[in-house]
Amino acid sequence: MKSLLQGLLVIISLGLCAVCVVQWTLEAKLRDHITGLNKQLVSENDARIEAERKNAEYVREIERLETLRAEANARLNEALEELSLGVCVEYGHRYALALAEGDLAAAKSETAAALKQLGSEVGNIKDFNANVQAQNEAIEKQNALLKKLAAERDDAISKLNARTKEFNELADKYNKLVR
Repeated sequence: MKSLLQGLLVIISLGLCAVCVVQWTLEAKLRDHITGLNKQLVSENDARIEAERKNAEYVREIERLETLRAEANARLNEALEELSLGVCVEYGHRYALALAEGDLAAAKSETAAALKQLGSEVGNIKDFNANVQAQNEAIEKQNALLKKLAAERDDAISKLNARTKEFNELADKYNKLVR
């Protein structure tokens, strides 16, 4: 009987050893899993911190682009005002030119009559022609200025379009990042 109890005690001891080995193995696997989860948590925290940093950077960039867009809009409005003023001035000069041409035709007929009557009026006609030529030169200068303003307006609009395209691309990137 004594050997039966000893045999039973040995079997129970071996069973307990087997249970300890199995539990020890399971705990080792759990510790490895916990270590892996901790590493994953650290990497996700690093990624979150990086995403927050990029988000703040994008917000600053968006604010900068909004400021640039507002400045471009202000410049565009100024250029449009100058252009409309230039157009008004050009129409005024054209009207003045038409009046001057009418006046010139009338002056020529009056001059012909005056030359017949008075030979000394040639100097007055030369002065009048000089004034008309000065007006023509002023009109040509205004036309050149108008062309320059139109080119500046086109340049400002193309820059605004480029900035808007950049802003839209940045907004798309930001929206993708937010998702």
